[in-house]
Amino acid sequence: MPRHIKIGLIVLAIGFAVSLGFFVDVVGRVRSMVQTDRESPANPFTPPVEPLYKPSDPPMTAKIFFPTADGSVPLGAEDQTVFKSTELVNRARQILQKLQDGPASRTFMPSLPKDTKVDDLFISGKGILFIDFTNTIATNHPGGILNEQATIYSIVNSLTYNLPEIQEVKILIGGTEKETLAGHVLLLLPLQMDLSITNVPPPGNPAVAQAVPER
Repeated sequence: MPRHIKIGLIVLAIGFAVSLGFFVDVVGRVRSMVQTDRESPANPFTPPVEPLYKPSDPPMTAKIFFPTADGSVPLGAEDQTVFKSTELVNRARQILQKLQDGPASRTFMPSLPKDTKVDDLFISGKGILFIDFTNTIATNHPGGILNEQATIYSIVNSLTYNLPEIQEVKILIGGTEKETLAGHVLLLLPLQMDLSITNVPPPGNPAVAQAVPER
């Protein structure tokens, strides 16, 4: 075999060996990275949750509105304990958390669809509480006018009944205004307390309950 061909074959062999070594090294690095990724936590950092009240804040009884299990009235109220935080917005968040957790008694049913969360809220200088819910409050809602009323007024009544500083509630969904929650009750304007679908007396007047029309 001619000398120049032998030299060429040797050079090709050396080049192939170097390339093969480089390829094996790259494959090893990729496998190592994949293994490391699998072993690492999916979400290693969880930001701390700021408490909604201090240990020194006094407890207060709040009426949390839920649909009644027997259907006697669309909404009733369950007494639950929240804490009188100095921040009004934190008291509102506590009440909303109670609604998200659902009733403690079997006398009532949950009013919010599954996985409903509050993205944000703030209170205007005119006593209007703006609440931005995740889209699940609409997408997971069963529909029907009574169900829709129960969901909306469990929110509005629970907040306005217990926090007199809040005069009206404006509900947003997914960061935007929606005409309705599920096709019936209008959400374009802020909503005031409405006890007409409950058996709960007005705040400050426990001896008088608003009449619920017979169905």
